[in-house]
Amino acid sequence: MVGIGLTFSAGVGVVGSMLAVLSWLLFGWDPEMARLVVASSVFAFPMGVAVSGVVAITSRGGSFDKLSLPRFAALGAGAGLLLSGVLGVTLFDSWTLVNATILVLLGAGSATASLMLARRGDRALEPGDEAQGLGDGGRQSSEI
Repeated sequence: MVGIGLTFSAGVGVVGSMLAVLSWLLFGWDPEMARLVVASSVFAFPMGVAVSGVVAITSRGGSFDKLSLPRFAALGAGAGLLLSGVLGVTLFDSWTLVNATILVLLGAGSATASLMLARRGDRALEPGDEAQGLGDGGRQSSEI
């Protein structure tokens, strides 16, 4: 769960940084953009944790190949909507629909990117394969 949260934070940080640099090149430096990048990265962490928690509860141990990309994106958008609701209640005077839309889009995009990244790294053991732990240095058990 923490790994997905960190993946969301890193992805949102990279996208936010690229947008901040683009804004800086077009309109000049605004310190508010740097604060926005950091804040959005921090807000992305609980979205990632929430998405991974819901996936852990609903997937019942299935592999990443069985999860559909649109469903995972919808979970990310739902996490962004939930977070925007929480922030909207606490920051009501400065909260706008644009902020909520940005969080929903960032949640959906981060969820999609996380699932695509997880699918690339998902390698399940085949029957007959032996799991190699960190303690044995990657050697087969017959060599020990």
